[in-house]
Amino acid sequence: MKHVIFDMDGVLVDSEPIHMQILGEVMQAKGVHISREYHFGLVGMGALMMWEKLQKDFKLEGGAAELLEAHKSYFFEVIGEREVPLTRGITDLLDRLKAEGVRLSLGSSSPVRLIEIFMEKAGLSGYFDHVVSSEHVARGKPFPDIFLRIAALYGIAPETFVVIEDSTNGVKAARAAGMKAVGYRNPNSGNQDLSLADLLIDDFEEFTPEQMKMLCRVNG
Repeated sequence: MKHVIFDMDGVLVDSEPIHMQILGEVMQAKGVHISREYHFGLVGMGALMMWEKLQKDFKLEGGAAELLEAHKSYFFEVIGEREVPLTRGITDLLDRLKAEGVRLSLGSSSPVRLIEIFMEKAGLSGYFDHVVSSEHVARGKPFPDIFLRIAALYGIAPETFVVIEDSTNGVKAARAAGMKAVGYRNPNSGNQDLSLADLLIDDFEEFTPEQMKMLCRVNG
């Protein structure tokens, strides 16, 4: 059986600009400006880990968990009015994989509620056997916990999975789990170091049959 795990932000939906904008608004309210380059370093990172870094780097008042809850509260307050675009070609890719009998799952650093909102907005909810958030595990990306939990839910070895990621943290997590990694170079995710990936792609619409075989093959 073939198994593919998709990251959400920057892979299924082109949402990093939304995250950047909303986090910028939250930080601006605290009198802090964060650059695009700094934000790109947060891409793919677990939410609590991200706020631990922000709290430390900018000496913010309050603990990381408290800051995270305030961020989530504001995010869910405003997200309804924001558009969540699909990445180009992703629906066709999901349909092709499904038609070939590939089992699909979603592994994201985002909170469960956000995953549900984005997947409903994007119309992708019905594609995935399992959805695992950083809220379901002890450690988010770049640790492998999210991907290992998905393997455990299927009851099969991690080595049989391929993960599609757009971030340094995500690719590191996939490799740490013992899974193959496909690095999707999304310009809206910044200049991510995807060098640990087994395969690099720029466009899902131009995915070749040979690359599909690489994506779906069982690891040896």
